[in-house]
Amino acid sequence: MFLCLPLFARENSSLANSSGVTASTRNEVTGIASHLLPWKNYFYAGLSNFLQSSVQGIHLQSTVGAGIGRYFKNSNRATIVVVGGLGWQNVQYNQNTVGAGTQNLATSLIAGEVRLFRFNKTSLRFTGLLMPILSEPGRVKYSMNSSYDIKITGNLSWNVSFYGNWQNQPPPHFQGSDYGTSSGLSWTFGMK
Repeated sequence: MFLCLPLFARENSSLANSSGVTASTRNEVTGIASHLLPWKNYFYAGLSNFLQSSVQGIHLQSTVGAGIGRYFKNSNRATIVVVGGLGWQNVQYNQNTVGAGTQNLATSLIAGEVRLFRFNKTSLRFTGLLMPILSEPGRVKYSMNSSYDIKITGNLSWNVSFYGNWQNQPPPHFQGSDYGTSSGLSWTFGMK
């Protein structure tokens, strides 16, 4: 999830496999749209997120939300953004697990992003989403993504990233967390 761009979509996917255990998959797609308000550094934003996690037994988790945000810092070296609002989440759990079903949840949301960068060299990005569930008081969900990119040469960069999803009251027989890390190379092309 990236909040500082007016319109953005991001997808990430992971597949983990070790001998003797079942392979785990995680796929996530996030879209953000925002528009500046007349007041300095304020904007409104809408977000959508779709998640599949075999570790947490989630077949499809669909989240939509909207809120008001503020840029606390927006310079050529750092961006710090916070958004507060309301959302709705539909979670479809895998049917082969005992107690599986579908949940519809009304949520409040607090989202934030910190980006630190040196132009054309490195960038560090951290995004987080805290969702207290209004329809089930006491239940809280949290997700985050972070990445660090280093430009090697020209359009070639190396990156390392960390992702995670947590909830304090998962349904019975389901995992409350799914997290991991990855590293890779990226090639930038097209218009800059």
